[in-house]
Amino acid sequence: MKLLIFGVILIATHTGAEDLVQGPGRKLCYTQWFDLDNPNGNGDNETLQDLRAEYPKNICSEPLTIQAATLTEVPAERIGQVFEVYDTVSGFVCVNSQQKNGECCLDYKVRFGCPCFWPSDMTDV
Repeated sequence: MKLLIFGVILIATHTGAEDLVQGPGRKLCYTQWFDLDNPNGNGDNETLQDLRAEYPKNICSEPLTIQAATLTEVPAERIGQVFEVYDTVSGFVCVNSQQKNGECCLDYKVRFGCPCFWPSDMTDV
């Protein structure tokens, strides 16, 4: 059941999310990429709370989407690792102990999709 719920969250926050939030006259704009943590220790934690503390006013109050990718630009969904958190409410967390075959999490970066009326330095999509 936990896997099914996770799959629904991924669909809601990633696949086709731009189509869901972009209506006539509405656009989705992305923040810059953020990479606060490294996968040393427990894993890679790119939480919304930590990012907002480090980058105040750089993330809208209610992000519409989230994207995560490795530092080599590979989308997180294509890696095959397990993510404890990957949503617009909490951000992104990859825990080393949850990975298969004793692997450690890769180093990820995240960005958030916000309404385009948010600060003008966001990337328009």
